[in-house]
Amino acid sequence: MKTKSVSLDDILAKELRNDEFRMLFDEHRFYLQIAHLITDLRSRTGISQVELAKRAGVSQPMVARLEKGDNHRTPTFDTIYKVLKALGYTMSINVQKERKRRVA
Repeated sequence: MKTKSVSLDDILAKELRNDEFRMLFDEHRFYLQIAHLITDLRSRTGISQVELAKRAGVSQPMVARLEKGDNHRTPTFDTIYKVLKALGYTMSINVQKERKRRVA
């Protein structure tokens, strides 16, 4: 008996039709984008998490959570702003209408 294989993209496309799943998926993606951004900027600056925490006035575990994309203990915009400022960057918020996803 053969089993039909299903790709991860197919599974994801099906799950994204569910509004609750899509909301959680997009929220997690948002925190992962912040994580990658802060990790990349800190790496380019060449400083440790401890040094960044000192400069930003936050704890080192908070920096680690930001870099991990931990959305269970959601950082405030204030915290994200402080960390970016300590890295020599500023933050602006861009709001745009969400594009409708094409359902496969």
